[in-house]
Amino acid sequence: MIRILFIEDNKTKIEDVKAFINENYERISLSVKESFTSGLRELFTNDYDIVFLDMSLPTREGSQNNTLNNFEQLGGHKILSEMKRKEKFLPTILITMFRDFGVGQSFKDLNEIDVICNNEFENFYKGVVYYSSREDSWKEKLNNYLKELI
Repeated sequence: MIRILFIEDNKTKIEDVKAFINENYERISLSVKESFTSGLRELFTNDYDIVFLDMSLPTREGSQNNTLNNFEQLGGHKILSEMKRKEKFLPTILITMFRDFGVGQSFKDLNEIDVICNNEFENFYKGVVYYSSREDSWKEKLNNYLKELI
């Protein structure tokens, strides 16, 4: 059994990815954590083979109002940084429904984020999937990454 940790807070995306995995990969077990804190804790407490990671995450699960004080806009990058620091080099795929991150001088588009992650985390970052609930193209891209890993 291949164990995947999916750190994601959007219910629709979680259900769509779960459905895709269940329909196409019977040897994959998908566990979900819905915040930066719970995802980080789970990642370093239990054993996984692959990580699916959102870029923008609430700080804690159950945060009803995602204000700037309890939301990590680049939480996925921070998790990747912790993985590198603690040498937990699990293949990681970024799955995001946003094309732009940050504001002003810290603004980055999805291609820039992908390049940054490839440069900083080349040992384990595998790439990015742009998710949209209105399109199916994300499934093919995710499928291609999974075929490379399993």
